[in-house]
Amino acid sequence: MPTEKWSGYLIAQTFTEWCQQKANLSQQTRRTVEALLQVAKTQNCGQANQTLTNLTRLNLERNQISDIKPLSNLTNLTELNLERNQISDIKPLSNLTNLTELSLGGNQISDIKPLSNLTNLTWLSLVENKISDIKPLSNLTNLTWLDLWGNQISDIKPLSNLTNLTELSLGGNQISDIKPLSNLTNLTWLDLWENQISDIKPLSNLTNLTRLNLERNQISDIKPLSNLTNLTWLDLWENQISDIKPLSNLTKLTRLNLSGNQISDIKPLSNLTKLTFLYLAGNQISDIKPLSNLTKLTELSLGGNQISDIKPLSNLTKLTSLYLSKNKISDIKPLSNLTNLTRLNLERNQISDIKPLSNLTNLTFLSLTGNQISDIKPLSNLTNLTFLFLGGNQISDIKPLSNLTNLIGLSLRGNQISDIKPLSNLTNLIGLSLWKNKISDIKPLSNLTKLTSLDLSGNPLVSKQCPLQPESICKF
Repeated sequence: MPTEKWSGYLIAQTFTEWCQQKANLSQQTRRTVEALLQVAKTQNCGQANQTLTNLTRLNLERNQISDIKPLSNLTNLTELNLERNQISDIKPLSNLTNLTELSLGGNQISDIKPLSNLTNLTWLSLVENKISDIKPLSNLTNLTWLDLWGNQISDIKPLSNLTNLTELSLGGNQISDIKPLSNLTNLTWLDLWENQISDIKPLSNLTNLTRLNLERNQISDIKPLSNLTNLTWLDLWENQISDIKPLSNLTKLTRLNLSGNQISDIKPLSNLTKLTFLYLAGNQISDIKPLSNLTKLTELSLGGNQISDIKPLSNLTKLTSLYLSKNKISDIKPLSNLTNLTRLNLERNQISDIKPLSNLTNLTFLSLTGNQISDIKPLSNLTNLTFLFLGGNQISDIKPLSNLTNLIGLSLRGNQISDIKPLSNLTNLIGLSLWKNKISDIKPLSNLTKLTSLDLSGNPLVSKQCPLQPESICKF
């Protein structure tokens, strides 16, 4: 059978020839041939050719492939996955015109011209490549799903024709002008995170959107979102937003992220009673009364604000995760009803009385770092705790911890502890920090054999002999 030269390598017309020429091929091409023989489950070239040419689906993800010429004859393929390889040249795909689904994420592709023929594609992933020019996609009008995150794209005009798209991801690029998206009215899912977008007016037409991600842009005016009443999921983390009134009619929202903005007035959220996840960390919020209606919330993040009164949270009995770090909270009585909580972060507040926590027996994670706590008796019933952070308080008596035998991570750094005998029961501990206390005797730790990290630095130790093996576990 005739062969021809292409780029200095032997080029074959069928997989049989690729296979027969294997010994003469470059290492990269041979690797691809061997991967295909594995798929065919035979080393017989003729049998492999028959199997492969009939294939409609092929998955070669994570095979360290760089040369895909041996795929160029597999024209019956409708689905092809080449993710996480080392491919830069995709010319051999231009023959595969029956493809409807193609995954090329995590390669080294910059030139996508060879895709312009593949007009049957409905699903295309090109994530994490080196693509800046997307003009070749403008023909692919059957696409319904297109994923381009993590490239170097700034001009998205070529997408304006792709009116069948329902899902589009453009996160992690260099896009500022999103006008070309205004035609794409079938979109239900749009990801634009980490770009350079400030003007979102072109989104106001996209009323079928149910999910929209605009995190890490330069957005201050969100009025154009007020039309998008089908949204159930909206992410605006790390923008420059202060006025959230336009969100007040987005009553289908179940998940909303507004962390890292400049918001002080959250009254517009009081209507959003379907919310189950709400993230408001890193704003300028002091009054949280508008949250008292949001009784479906299961996860609420309010860290890094100016909150002192948390009474409005006492109704939110469905909460399983609550984050209140870096506020001005001293009275935590309103938390005593929240018995479904499994995760609670109260670090860096002004809390001294933790009695209200004694009911919260479902807690598995609790952080009270950087408060004014000396009495930890209320923690003694929290036997489901696996992670407990009590650093930077005024604790000397740790007897109440001796029951907490499910703990795997415990921090007591920066307290006034001298007697660590109560820790000898905590045999499931993997990580323990006792930095900067008043400990002299560390023998009680000798049966904590699961420890992989033990920080004892900053203590007046009698002996710096690690009570555990290997001794590298201990940091003195």
